[in-house]
Amino acid sequence: MAARVALSACSRRPVPFTGAKSQHRKHCRLTVAATQAADGGSGTGGSGGSSSEVADQRQQQEVQPPRRRELLLSSVQLAVLGAMPGSEDGRTILNSVLGAYGLPQLKATPGFRVFDDPEEPFTFDYPASWVRRKNTLRQGIIISDFNTADKMSLEVFPQPPAGASLAEAAVLKLINPAAEVGGNSRLELPPASRIRSEARELGGKAYTYLAFPSETITRSGYQVRRRHVAVAATRRGSVYVLGCSARSDQYDAAKERLFQHVVDSFRLL
Repeated sequence: MAARVALSACSRRPVPFTGAKSQHRKHCRLTVAATQAADGGSGTGGSGGSSSEVADQRQQQEVQPPRRRELLLSSVQLAVLGAMPGSEDGRTILNSVLGAYGLPQLKATPGFRVFDDPEEPFTFDYPASWVRRKNTLRQGIIISDFNTADKMSLEVFPQPPAGASLAEAAVLKLINPAAEVGGNSRLELPPASRIRSEARELGGKAYTYLAFPSETITRSGYQVRRRHVAVAATRRGSVYVLGCSARSDQYDAAKERLFQHVVDSFRLL
């Protein structure tokens, strides 16, 4: 702005002689250059660039895409907010984010953690390296291994009427009816002959232990088979069922022992 003002002042100066015009033009050019230099030195801390160039540089810095580190930090924050209070340690949360980006992970936390919420009437063990969160669609909890398709869930539903099979009701709830899945996926319930159940009494309470397969036809036409291990018990008119599942082609003796430990640890309080 100062440069334009100086130039205008020079252009209005009377120049009666032709020979003085060249000196006048030279004086105006020097005045404009000096004014621009002064603006650049005061506006940019002595960098010598014009105000428009500085504005362009600042705009380019503002529109730069976020770096990977910033994306990771934001993902960690989302993972922390999504996890239930006190459910995970820092290593588990960080590994879940690193695994999502396909990056090398820290050594997984070994052993089991105990779910013991004073607001819930049950307790059980689950792998310390798995991520736990509340079920946002209905009452219950979801726990999953972010490296595989292994998962476990605790479902709560009304006790079936007298004469109805508790085992079949628990199986139906664990593998989810098609109405809860949505889309074009189709879930095949196993026949009763393929549902193994065993009743035990522990601490004066009856528990039903289950093992069964399931099949899902995805929207793309793929058939996904899973194997399930579960335990169910009733309390005050509600059924609490804890189920663990893994893909059939990934199910092995180690997973069977892990799942069995989880269901054996389940207790209603």
